[in-house]
Amino acid sequence: GLRQASERGEFELYYQPQVRLSDRAVVGAEALIRWKHPKLGVLAPAAFLETLESSLIAVPVSEWVLRTACCQAAEWRQSGLQAFRIGVNLFAAQFRAGDLASVVDGILGETGLPPAGLELEVTENTILRDESRIDATLFQLRETGVGIAFDDYGTGYASLTMLKKFPVTRLKIDRSFVSGDDTAGKNRLIVEAISRLACG
Repeated sequence: GLRQASERGEFELYYQPQVRLSDRAVVGAEALIRWKHPKLGVLAPAAFLETLESSLIAVPVSEWVLRTACCQAAEWRQSGLQAFRIGVNLFAAQFRAGDLASVVDGILGETGLPPAGLELEVTENTILRDESRIDATLFQLRETGVGIAFDDYGTGYASLTMLKKFPVTRLKIDRSFVSGDDTAGKNRLIVEAISRLACG
């Protein structure tokens, strides 16, 4: 089904705005993949992403996501949002392919999006699977000016030394720490501690 979805163009990107709290300006967005299933309607990533990431079409679909998101971000920049930044989640398969840095560079060139307009998001668990290979790739990408974000931070087993080792430009704290009934208790203390680490 996923292979047919790719062939038929059933994947879509939704864009979740990123807002600066100080003045509520929209400064970016995160590209989120959805599957417009012909029978089941629009499916969120939880319904198919794990299978997609382990499939043979993981790399071409991930490149489609990256190209489509960069093209859209370039259009928004040209329309007046000059500092707009697009966030794109990376698949583990993209690191295994071994050419991620050159693929990103090529897509930025095609779309006209400057490196500073792109932020690539990687989860702790992805890094822990193949740390040495991912380490080199992330440094290559960061040297070009592309931002690197740790996504869902606080849910995996990454050590604090990873914050020093990897060229991270943003920490995205997992939503479990900023929602629910405990936002004023232990969760708040954890978020404040992570924030201090990120700024230190």
